[in-house]
Amino acid sequence: MSTTWDDIARDMAIQDLHDEAVITRATREQCIFLFVEGECEAIAIPELLYGTIDFDAVGIQIANYNGHGSLKAVLRFMRLTLSFDRPVILTYDNDPESTKSLEACRKQNLISDLVYEFPIPHAPVVTYPGGHQGGSFEESFPPELFLTAAFHETILPEQIRSDSDHFRQAFAVSKPWFPQLQKFCAERNFFQSREKKVELAELMASKVENQPATYVALAKLIRNVRSEHPVKHPDDVVLPKVRGLTA
Repeated sequence: MSTTWDDIARDMAIQDLHDEAVITRATREQCIFLFVEGECEAIAIPELLYGTIDFDAVGIQIANYNGHGSLKAVLRFMRLTLSFDRPVILTYDNDPESTKSLEACRKQNLISDLVYEFPIPHAPVVTYPGGHQGGSFEESFPPELFLTAAFHETILPEQIRSDSDHFRQAFAVSKPWFPQLQKFCAERNFFQSREKKVELAELMASKVENQPATYVALAKLIRNVRSEHPVKHPDDVVLPKVRGLTA
């Protein structure tokens, strides 16, 4: 039986599908780990980078290390597994506790050349009592968006929302934002504000009109890291030197 053009086209189509599947698997296996400090970031960051970074195409895997206190153990675990040679973009709250944990990891040589540190927010916004300048996830957004989202009906009960003007009048942009909200709520006998952090993060990420500067910078870093560590095709190997064949 002779080979037809339809047979050739079919074989080419199958080969294309095979090649696509191979590179997709290679991209997943050679992923860049995007470490985030908590559930707020794990949920909100994909939303904030949507349309800017294609996580599947670039090969980005979000890993929630569940608080700065767990960072040391997670980095140790990474070094003991086959993931030690993968690039890691390490995001962390730019607050005194998280930066202290990061410094402890540096002293124990847990921050290798493959770990790219990224503070959130990317530039200092607030000043903490000890003088540290930085912020946390909430401060990576415009202050007006935080105020609007914090007093949304899905975040706080009516008896707190009805007093929003008092909070706005007392709100200090240069001081940590969420602790101010917690104190305001506690003074009015509402002690569940901490439980609303994830919902607040989701709401701010969905309502922000323009991509905040922190996430513009994060997207740029992701692209740069992938450029430095491109996905290698499984067939991209160095052949042994064989006289008459490869040498």
